[in-house]
Amino acid sequence: MEYRSGMMHSWNHLCFKGGIFEVSVSLPGPAGIHGWWPGVWTMGNLGRPGYLATTDGMWPYTYNDCDAGITPNQSMTDGVSYLPGQRLPSCSCEGEDHPTPGKGRGCPEIDIIEVSADWGGMNAGVATQSFQVAPFDIWWYPNYEFMQTPSYEFSMVNTYTGGPFQQAVSTTSMLSNDWYDGKQFQSYWFEYVPGEGEDAYIAWVIGDIEMMRFDARAIGPNGNVGQRVIAEEPMSLIMNLGFSENWVAVDWENLYWPTDMYIDYVRWYQKEGEEMVTCDPPGYETTEYIRDHPAAYSNANYTHWEDAGYSWPKNTLMNGCSAGTENGNGNS
Repeated sequence: MEYRSGMMHSWNHLCFKGGIFEVSVSLPGPAGIHGWWPGVWTMGNLGRPGYLATTDGMWPYTYNDCDAGITPNQSMTDGVSYLPGQRLPSCSCEGEDHPTPGKGRGCPEIDIIEVSADWGGMNAGVATQSFQVAPFDIWWYPNYEFMQTPSYEFSMVNTYTGGPFQQAVSTTSMLSNDWYDGKQFQSYWFEYVPGEGEDAYIAWVIGDIEMMRFDARAIGPNGNVGQRVIAEEPMSLIMNLGFSENWVAVDWENLYWPTDMYIDYVRWYQKEGEEMVTCDPPGYETTEYIRDHPAAYSNANYTHWEDAGYSWPKNTLMNGCSAGTENGNGNS
């Protein structure tokens, strides 16, 4: 059978960097039934949602080091990582195709909510709020010393910490059955400060209750990878509703057809003097690179970067060459 689902996004039209992103949602019901995959999330603008060639070697990299973390499978031989390697690392070779040579680029993902249902027989919904990141820690273990779940009666650190393509720094929270099927709306939001230091963080909130926060030290150097970065990329918004056995086992008998996810409002907040609503923030420009690669960004049938006719840029770690610089492809 064929199904049609809905997606709205702001890709390459409205991007933001830093601040608060809030959405008011009434979720698709029935609550507590496994199947629907409603999501409101953000992703770095260099990846176009649904166009897999653009996220090849980009999602969900947020990395500025030049070490095993940029290599295919993170140089692991145990089959834990399926990562193809970072396509746009900080150490790309001089003259290679890179939007900002000398700086690692990628498509990090910050999820305001993805929703499933509990497995404990409570017939309630469960919200997952996550930062998807690559490369990942050994066995996906962040440093929990720098993570807080202040509302432990409502939320907990997610026991799912990642898969072969990403690490998930994540919290799960129980939802009210009243927040479904247009009966009531609830607000979900996150606040984040980009960067690598202890002042860089992400905090997730439902209503007025903070569910979890962590700072960049939680994803610091570990094993053969270095510091992962709280997203510096300009982020675009995605709102979608679908279903997939890759998300949860679908309870076909108890789902309602058709179904709807209702959005009351979407809001961005940024501090005065720190406004950054652009797809081309200084040092993290995206518009020209997207324009220069029309095949990948306009044809959803391409699933790998090379399929669209573009070569994978070489880097100093793996290919032996002179590095490019931030001022150009090796030119000062």
